[in-house]
Amino acid sequence: MRRIVRISAILTGVTLVGGAAWYLLLFLVTATESATTAISPSVRNVELSIDSGDVEVDVVGQGEKPELHKKLTKSLRSPDETIKQEAGTLHVTTRCGEGVGKCASDYHLTVPVGTRIKVETRLGDVSVQGVRASVEGRTRMGGVRLEHITGDQLVAASKTGAITLKDVTFHTGEATTKLGDVRVENIEAFEKLTAVSKTGDIELHLPEDAGPFAVNAETKIGDRKVTVDQDSSDGAIVNARTKIGDVTVRAD
Repeated sequence: MRRIVRISAILTGVTLVGGAAWYLLLFLVTATESATTAISPSVRNVELSIDSGDVEVDVVGQGEKPELHKKLTKSLRSPDETIKQEAGTLHVTTRCGEGVGKCASDYHLTVPVGTRIKVETRLGDVSVQGVRASVEGRTRMGGVRLEHITGDQLVAASKTGAITLKDVTFHTGEATTKLGDVRVENIEAFEKLTAVSKTGDIELHLPEDAGPFAVNAETKIGDRKVTVDQDSSDGAIVNARTKIGDVTVRAD
């Protein structure tokens, strides 16, 4: 028994030392590179797709030039980045590929106010604000926040993360997540709004003077509270659904 305990202790020690050495190696080989790329004033569409990292999009300030700020992190693998500007569209694609070690690419873009945005990250948060065009923001693991936006169509989607639409104007809006809360507030009159979560609360603050609304609000496990003026035959369409969580649809 003593021999078994001794051997177990040795194996545990070897494992701890090996793990510490591995993390030390990753720390020593990890490096971060930052750079800025000018965005052509003619760009009116942004299409960005990355494997890992946060994406922020703001409108360019008065007297400033549109720019793309990036921070690339590499260790035992490196981000493979492609940036193209053609026919009024900025294309950004970054892939990390298979392997171990930290690999990420964070982007902050300042764009003309009328730029249409389509961004996607597999692991990270998406934030877009200030533009006057349609926006599509997606992530697999992270939150999506769209704020101070006016566009025909707004899409915010995540598999694991919270969704927020605030101070936005749209004709059709989609706010969906599999695990997380959905919150929509300070919005103008619209044609259709869809807010869906599998596990999380749905909270919609609709414009008080824009009713009535054709509301479909459902939850399997949770409270349902709808206090807006409703008319299923002639009203803006509102779909609010969750399986586990509360659903609140109210007028502000």
